[in-house]
Amino acid sequence: MRLEEREITSRDKIDKFIMECSVVRLGMISRGEPYVVPLNFVYNNGIVYFHCALEGRKAEAIRTEPWVCLEFDEMYGVSVEEKTTYYKSVIAWGTAVFVSDIDVVKRVLEMICIKYLDSSPGITEEMARRTGIIAIRIDSVTGKERKG
Repeated sequence: MRLEEREITSRDKIDKFIMECSVVRLGMISRGEPYVVPLNFVYNNGIVYFHCALEGRKAEAIRTEPWVCLEFDEMYGVSVEEKTTYYKSVIAWGTAVFVSDIDVVKRVLEMICIKYLDSSPGITEEMARRTGIIAIRIDSVTGKERKG
């Protein structure tokens, strides 16, 4: 199979895959070196949202250099006979910004709780003020897959 045959060209298919992923890896530059962290997230209207501490290495990196890369993937299996793996992956680029609107912070925290817990504890304003929410609008994206 040629590489171009693996390319995912449908943005709808890419968006659907991102929504179904449970983990995203965020790549950024921190203290002059590459820094990658796995995150829980939600995806809504072309924007990836995740929560973080208001201080720390990730927050510092985003404030210093907000241009980031996101990686989403799923491995579906391995074929010994074909000597290959079956997978889907998406890489996206965008600019990370802290969300300052407390109502948006509360709404995103609720969405994260519902995605991962199937319910929400009821996000209070105090909880929202102590939690950072980062928004990354996807500027460009590529995807590929190998179907089994």
